Formats: sequence, C-alpha cells, structure tokens
Amino acid sequence: MKRVKMMLAVCAALFTIGSLSAQTATDVGKKFNAAAELINGKKFAEAIPVLQETIDMGVKVGPDALATVQNAQKLLPKCYFYKAMAAAKGSQFEAAVADLTKASEMGELYGDLSTANNAKRMISQVYTAMGASAFNAKDYAKAAEIFAKGYAANPNDTKLGLNLAMSYCELGLNDTTYMNKGLDVYKNIIALESKHSKYKADAATAKEKVVYYLMLNVPKLAEEKKYDEIMKLADHIVAIDSTNAQGNLLRLQTATNMKDWDKVIALGDAAAELQPTPELKSDAYFLLGAAYQNKENKAKAIETYKKVTAGGNVETAKAQITLLSK
Repeated sequence: MKRVKMMLAVCAALFTIGSLSAQTATDVGKKFNAAAELINGKKFAEAIPVLQETIDMGVKVGPDALATVQNAQKLLPKCYFYKAMAAAKGSQFEAAVADLTKASEMGELYGDLSTANNAKRMISQVYTAMGASAFNAKDYAKAAEIFAKGYAANPNDTKLGLNLAMSYCELGLNDTTYMNKGLDVYKNIIALESKHSKYKADAATAKEKVVYYLMLNVPKLAEEKKYDEIMKLADHIVAIDSTNAQGNLLRLQTATNMKDWDKVIALGDAAAELQPTPELKSDAYFLLGAAYQNKENKAKAIETYKKVTAGGNVETAKAQITLLSK
C-alpha cells in the first residue's frame, strides 16, 4: 500500500513540473515583445536569439501563437541584414558576409524575398570592398579569389563582374585558362544589356576590354604569320560587337595578308564606314582599292583609291590611280 502511495506522489510531482514548464501564447507574446524592444533600440545582434526563441516557443505552443511566430519570422531576416550592415561599416567583412548569407537564407525560408534579394546584392558589394585592396595593389590572384565569391552570390553586379573579369584576364596574360574565364565574365556582362538599359554602360566597358585583351595576341601571331588565328580572333571581336571599328579593320588587314581579295572586297566598304577618323577610313579604302586592283577591276580600284584622303597611304594611292589610268 505504501508503494502505491509513493508512486502516486511521484506522478503528482511530475505533473506539477510539467504544468510549470508549459508555455502559452501569452509567454510567446512576451518573448516577442522583448525582441521588439531590442530591435527598437537597434540591438539587432541581441534581438536575433530572442526572435529565434520566440519562433521555437511558438511552434511548440501551436495555432494560438501562429500570428506571433509569423511576425518573428518576418523580423529575423531583417535583423541579420542590419547586423551585417553594422559589421560592414566597421570593416568586419567576413562577419558581414556570414550575416548577409543568413539574411538571404532566412528571407527565402520565411518568404521575405525583398530582404533575401537585398542581402544577395550586398554580399557582392561587401566582397567588392574586401577585394579592393588586393585589386588596387595588382594582386590579381587574391582579388579574383575574393571577387569570384561575390560574383557567385550576385552575377548581376556588373561593377564587381568587371573587376573579376579584369583580374582573370591579367592573370591570363600568361595562362589561357584564366584569360578564357575573364572573357566569359565579360560576355556575361555584355549579355545583360539586352535585359535592362541600366547595364548599358558596363556592357560597353566590357566590350572595350574584350577587344583590348584579344588584341594583345595580335603582334605575336602576326610575327609568326598565323593569319588564320588572327582572323578567328578578329571574327570573335566582331561577333561580340559587330560595330567595333578595330575588329572590322583587323579582319580587312588579315584578309589582305592572306591575299583573300574576295573577302577584302566583301568586308571593305562596311569596315571603312565604321572607322572613327579620316586616317583609318583611308587605310581601309586603301586595302579595298588594292583588292580591286589585284582582281583587275581597274574602275573600282581607281574609284576606291580616290577615297584615300588622309594618312600615310595618300601618295601611294595617287600613284596607283595614275598607273591604272594609263
């Protein structure tokens, strides 16, 4: 009989402990209010664990605490975001990235896509700040490593993309793998122009950089008389930007070196029209005139040579006109 009474006493004690530990919607509300007070005081780091406790408590309580849980879930990504901004302002970049990543994840988890997207954009900007020192010091290997992380988070950050592409291409001066990676990033930036006009300026910069880095290969290839490779390179430039004057003139010069007169004639007028100065236009027309001359089309050769009005080929063009007019 004593044993039964003892068991009943134990059960009563357990019930009492369980009753004391049970939490209600009111308790969840108090916890949420404590978090809100911290947020109002801009104590975002301190508010984060309190909000998480609110969510955990509310889930256990059930439907009665649902509204409070949802409010806590809305605030949690924002607290991580503002905590990250404070860290970034203090140049604590690694901590800022960690909190922005949490803000993005929490935002997606709890349906706050605005905060999630803002966090992703800020991640790339923080990485830009992190990589700036290495980039400015021309430590392109370190800069590329840092910028690549930010670019992965936000491929639409064209400013960071330009820095990453240049870092890769500078490394690629002695390594074609890096060069190709850099050119790929430039192409991605160029492609964004078709999505929104805000990318136009950076896309134009990317086009200029593609031409610059591809043209670096021309002197060596020309010295080795690898005209087929130069033509491929020139075609690559024109494929990226059909109105690029330098690429179009390079195709014309290369076709001339290859003595492909039909191709020179096919490309000549359009290439000449794209040139920005009288001297460059005249250079293009001189090559076109020579192509017509080699094809024994005297009339077209004379007509074209007459368009050579500036630069170093003027006297030679006049001499050819005299010769062809006999």
